[in-house]
Amino acid sequence: MEQEKQLQWFPGHMAKAKKAIESKLPVIDVVVEILDARAPIASHSEDLENLIKHKKRIVVLNKADLADSKVTKLWSDYFHHADINVLVAKSLSQKIKPELIKQIKLIYHEKLQQQLAKGIRNPQIRVLILGLPNVGKSTFINNLLQKKVTKTADRPGVTRGQQWLKLDQMIDLLDTPGILSPKLDSDETKLILVLLKALPAKHLFVEEIAQFALKFLITNYPDNLLNYYQIPFDTQDISNESLANYFAELAKKYHFKLTDNHYNVDRAMNLLIHDLQAGKLGLVSFEKPNQKIINF
Repeated sequence: MEQEKQLQWFPGHMAKAKKAIESKLPVIDVVVEILDARAPIASHSEDLENLIKHKKRIVVLNKADLADSKVTKLWSDYFHHADINVLVAKSLSQKIKPELIKQIKLIYHEKLQQQLAKGIRNPQIRVLILGLPNVGKSTFINNLLQKKVTKTADRPGVTRGQQWLKLDQMIDLLDTPGILSPKLDSDETKLILVLLKALPAKHLFVEEIAQFALKFLITNYPDNLLNYYQIPFDTQDISNESLANYFAELAKKYHFKLTDNHYNVDRAMNLLIHDLQAGKLGLVSFEKPNQKIINF
């Protein structure tokens, strides 16, 4: 990216949270990693992966109600074929507790039997729930327990501390704050994380975010874009000039004007970013499993 801003998104509470997770890992039996179904690669942390790679794991493709269902099915199949336990979750409308309990007890079955054979009457399973900021961990947990036990908001960094929660008589959950990697090398990953609201938009330039979003929509979801804004575009001509012309037309359509009677293109860019984040441009997925592979 040109003139990239100095990015500082690893505040003190994240560093403390990472150390706290490390200290709890010896007592953790199963890890539930929450990924955003729209971008399982961008929302998977290599930094966290190094901590949990030897633990039994369940991957949750969360916010599936905001993603392209066909692409989510591809991701679900990908994880199944990779022998990774996966659960597809819709943040608000789907009761997922029975399926999660089933999967936890299934992958921990052998050790449960060993504990029972040793005469342990009430074996316990300790489950760590983790993920990046704003992947929906708190909403997922509130859905599991059918009550509000953690704070939720449509922005990163709401959960700041750890807490133990009871899923059933056998399973304890450890909720943790969202943790971003201290360094993100991929420009595309940064832009996707901004569009997922996992990374605050202030860390990047609006023009970069908006151009990436528009190019992504023209390339992958042209019908969504055309149906919503009713502004024609040439899918064979995607250049900085054609993107700039589109934003000018968008500003004109919504009568975004400056005091000198010129059109406010920056406001049009912010509108497209907001509409994409709000789901007004339809159900979209930013990544497909045939594009990249997650290294678990």
